[in-house]
Amino acid sequence: MKEEGDLMTKLVLSVALLLVFVQIVGYGGRAEAAVYNLHLVTDNQPDYTDFDSFIESVTGKWKTPQEKCIAIWRWGRRSRRQTSCATDDGRLIWDPILHYNSYGTMNCGVISGLNIAAFLRLGYEARYVQLGDHTVSEVSWDEGKSWHLFDSSMSFFCYNHEGEVASCQEIKDSHACELSGGKSEPGHYYLYHGAPQCVSHLGPDAWRCAADQPVAYKRTLINGASSYTGGFSVSRYTQYGRFGRRYTLNLLPHQSYTRYWKPLDRDNPDVTDQNKPDYYRPLRGLDPDEQHGLNNIRGNGVWVFEPDLGDADCRKLLYDFQGVETRTQSGAGPNLHPAKAGEPASVVFKVSAANVITSMRIDGKGVRSGAGDGFRVFVSRTAGIRWTPVWQSQRTGSQDFRLKLRDEVAGVTECLVKVEMAAVGKNTDVGLDALKLTTVTQLNRRTLPKLTLGTNRVRLSADQQMESTLLWPPLHAGRYRETVFRQDRVYGTEEPDGIYKATLGPAINGEECSATWRLEVPTDVTGVTYGVVATNRSSASYVSLRHSFDGENFGEFFRKSDGNFPFDKQVVHSVDASPAPRQPTPGDARRAYLQCAFFCRGGAATYGMDGIQDLWIQVEHEPRDVRFEPFEVTYHWTEHRPSGDVTRSHTELVESLPHEYAINTAGFRDPTMNWVRMNLRGYGPARNEAAYGYSDGEDVGPDFEHPVVTYAWGKNLAREKPYTASRPSSTAAKNPDTDGRELTNGIIVAPTDHTTSDTVQAATAFWAAGEPVTFVVDLGSPQSTAGVRLSTHQPSLDFCHPARVEIAVSSDGKTWKPAGTIRHNDLWQPPGDYEPWEHDDDPSYDELPAGGRLAYSFPLVFDKRLSGRYVRFRCTPLEGKGLGLSELEVFDRVDVRPWPVAER
Repeated sequence: MKEEGDLMTKLVLSVALLLVFVQIVGYGGRAEAAVYNLHLVTDNQPDYTDFDSFIESVTGKWKTPQEKCIAIWRWGRRSRRQTSCATDDGRLIWDPILHYNSYGTMNCGVISGLNIAAFLRLGYEARYVQLGDHTVSEVSWDEGKSWHLFDSSMSFFCYNHEGEVASCQEIKDSHACELSGGKSEPGHYYLYHGAPQCVSHLGPDAWRCAADQPVAYKRTLINGASSYTGGFSVSRYTQYGRFGRRYTLNLLPHQSYTRYWKPLDRDNPDVTDQNKPDYYRPLRGLDPDEQHGLNNIRGNGVWVFEPDLGDADCRKLLYDFQGVETRTQSGAGPNLHPAKAGEPASVVFKVSAANVITSMRIDGKGVRSGAGDGFRVFVSRTAGIRWTPVWQSQRTGSQDFRLKLRDEVAGVTECLVKVEMAAVGKNTDVGLDALKLTTVTQLNRRTLPKLTLGTNRVRLSADQQMESTLLWPPLHAGRYRETVFRQDRVYGTEEPDGIYKATLGPAINGEECSATWRLEVPTDVTGVTYGVVATNRSSASYVSLRHSFDGENFGEFFRKSDGNFPFDKQVVHSVDASPAPRQPTPGDARRAYLQCAFFCRGGAATYGMDGIQDLWIQVEHEPRDVRFEPFEVTYHWTEHRPSGDVTRSHTELVESLPHEYAINTAGFRDPTMNWVRMNLRGYGPARNEAAYGYSDGEDVGPDFEHPVVTYAWGKNLAREKPYTASRPSSTAAKNPDTDGRELTNGIIVAPTDHTTSDTVQAATAFWAAGEPVTFVVDLGSPQSTAGVRLSTHQPSLDFCHPARVEIAVSSDGKTWKPAGTIRHNDLWQPPGDYEPWEHDDDPSYDELPAGGRLAYSFPLVFDKRLSGRYVRFRCTPLEGKGLGLSELEVFDRVDVRPWPVAER
C-alpha cells in the first residue's frame, strides 16, 4: 500500500508539473508565456504589433461604425507626420504596421491608403478620392448607401446636418443653415460643421488647427473646402489598401533591445555628417526629422547581441550552422571551429530587429593559424538567398575585427550574419571565439508604448511561440532576379509598385509565364504566410498564386481573372504546415515556395499587363529552444514636478504571460519618455544585479491621474459683445487689441509662432508682463451661464498662456460670484478628443513654459449655473511673461461626458 501511495504521489506531482509547464509555455492560439512574438502595450496607445491587434485596440471601446471610423482617423493622424513619403529600396511603404512602427513620415496619399486598409479590415467598404490638389479616403459602413470623408493628412473631417460624417460629394454640394446666416454655398459642411477637434473656430477664416502648420501653410477652411468644390474623382479601379505585416519582437539569451524616444545622434559629439545616416533611413536624402522642421518623428533602437560562444549549449543561439563543433566538444581550439579539416564550416546569427535597421557594428575575435585557412564574414538582407561579403582575414594568428555596416544591412527588419571557417591543417586552426552584434534601428517615436501622467497599465502578451523568417524582395529594375528561385519569361518594370500597374508580369502573350520564390529555413516549418498584391484589368488575362512545400506540387490559393474593382488586390494567405497531408522528403519540411503565374492575350511587357505589384513571404518555423525564460522590462522617464524635473525608472520581472502591471508617474504633465528596454532576466546592463520596482523605491500612487472628459458647448453668449480691459494691450508687440473687440470676434488663433502677420492680427492680441489684466464682458442682459472657454496664445518667451485666470459672474458689475479658476497647467489635461497640432512636442519649443502647445482653449465648467450680465476674467501672467489672448467665450450650456480610458 505504501508503494502504491508513493506512486500515486509521484503521479500527482508529475501531472501538476505538467500543468505548470503547459501554463508557462502556453497551449492553443495564444501563449501563456513566451519569448517570441511579444506584445508590449500601455493603456494609452494602440497595439501596433499586428493589424488585427491595432484595429481592435483602436476601435474596441467604441460602439457605432462612425465612432470606430473616427478612432481610425484619430490614431492614423497621431501615428504619423505630414511630410515626404518614406521609401526603402525605392518602394513606398504602404503597410500600416511597418509604417507606423518604423517610419511615420507620409503625405496625403499614403495615409489615405493606410486608413482604407483599416476600414476594409473592419468589414466596411472604402475608396480613394483624388481632389485637385490632395487625396483623401472615404468609408461606407452601410454597403455603399452613404460615404464618409476622413482626412488624416490635413487632420480634418466634418458633419452634415444629420450629424453623420459628411462625404466628399456632400461637401461639394451647396447647403445652408443659421451658422452661415442662411447663405447657401458649396463647401458649407466644411466651413461650418468641422469636427470641434479639427477647427480653431467655424467659418471660412478658421484654421484646421490640428494640421502640420495651420497658419504658416494657410490651412484655412476656405482653402480646404476649395479642394472639394473644385471637383474630385473617386478611384474606380484601384483601392490602395495594403496590410499583413507584423511587428516581430523576440527575446533570446544574451540579447537586449532598447528603444529611445529621441534620436541617438542628436547632441552626440561622436556623430559627424559622415556617420549620421547610420541612425536613419534617408527621406529624400535627409534625416526624416529635418523634413519640414519636424524634429519629433524619429527615434532609435539599439539591439545588443553578444552570445557566449564558450557555452557548450551555444548552438541554440545560432540561427543556422554547418560543420562546426565547440571547444567543449573538441577540448581545444577556438570556441567555434570546423568539425573537420578540409570541409566547409559556418555559423549564422540572426538579428530580428523588429524595427527597420539603419546600421550595424560587428565586433569579433578569432584565430586563423595558416595562410591557407579561411575566415570570412558575410551578411544577408534576403533571408540567406544572397550573401554579401563584408570581411576576410588577411593575416594569421589571433585577431580582433570591427566592421561598421550600413547599406549592406539597412532597410530591412531582419538580417543574417554568417561566419565561414575553413581549416587546411588541423580543424582547430581556425575559428571564432567571440562575436558582438550592435544593431541600430529607426523607429517612429509616435507609436512607442509610452507612459502618461498618473497610473499606466502595462500589458505583455505573446502570440504563437515560433521563430519566423521574412523575405520582402524588390521586384523592379530587374531586382527580382536577386531572389527569384525560378523564372519563366517574366518582365519587370523599371519603377516599383505604382498602385495602378503591375511591377512584374508576363513577357509574352498567349502563354503562361511565372516566377517562383523559395524560402528555406533551418528548422521545421510550422506555417507560412504569403502577402501579394495581384493586378489584373481584363477577363482575358489572369494572375494565379500558388503554394508548395516541395517545389513540385503547387496548389492555387488565389486567382484574379477579371477586370473588376479593385485592380490592386491585396492577398494575405496563410498555410498551416502541421497537418500537411503528405510525407515530406528530407529537407522539404524546411522550405516554402510561392509561384506567381501570369497569362494575358495582349499587353505583355507593357504598362497594362497583369501581374504582381509587391510580395512578401513569412515562414514560421520551430525555435531551437522552446523553454520559457523570465524577462525584464525597464521604463525610463523624466517627470515634470513643480519643484523641478525628476528622472526615474521602473523594472518589472515578467515570469509568465499574459502579464499586467501598473507604473505610476507624478508631476503636472505627462512625463518625457527617455527609453524602454527589454531583455531576458540577467541579460540587461545590470546582468544579475537588476533591482526590480522603482529606481528610487517610491511608488507615487494613483493621485496624479486625472479623469478624461469631453465637452459639448452650447451657444456662445459673448460673441461680438463688448468688454473692458484693466490695462491696454501692448503696442510694442505690433499686434494690439486695437478696437477692443478682438477677444469676442469669434476668431480663435491656431498653434503658431506668428505674432504680427496679417493672418493672425484679428485672432490674437498681446499684453506686456506685469500686473494681472482684468476683462469684463457685458452680455447685454442677464443670462444663465454654465461655463466659459478662454483661448490663449504662446508664440514666444515674451508672450505666454496665463498663470491663472479667475472667473466670476455679476448681475450689476459690482457684486461678483466666483465661478472657478483656470490654471496654466490645466492645458496638460486636455479633453479626450483634443487633437494637438503636429509640432505640439517639437523639441525646438522646449524652452517655452507650455512647450509646443502654442495655442490652447481652456475649458471651465461651473459647479452650478450662474445668472448674470457680466462675466469677469482676471488673468494673471506668468512671472516675467506677457499674455497672449485670443478669445473670451461664455456658454449657456455645457455637456460633459467621460472618455474611454484606452483613448487617452
